[in-house]
Amino acid sequence: SSDDDGNKGRPMKLYEALGMKDLADKLPKRTLAMGDVIGTLTEQAASDLNLSKETLVVQGGPDAFVGMIGLGTIRPGQLCLITGSS
Repeated sequence: SSDDDGNKGRPMKLYEALGMKDLADKLPKRTLAMGDVIGTLTEQAASDLNLSKETLVVQGGPDAFVGMIGLGTIRPGQLCLITGSS
């Protein structure tokens, strides 16, 4: 699949092999990397959380991957055990 059809970076060959080519149409067209700034808090959120409206809102990530950083598993050869349903 070409980049100009909105599927840049998507595994279209895999979707096609699984008979799920239309899956790409159901996924968001824009994705952000972990830590990318999305914006700032809305006035309501800032009020509810007792935070400044200037507080940055950033893209999160899958809990297990982010948990690995929190556990200090950041170098080749390190291992951690995370259990759950994610």
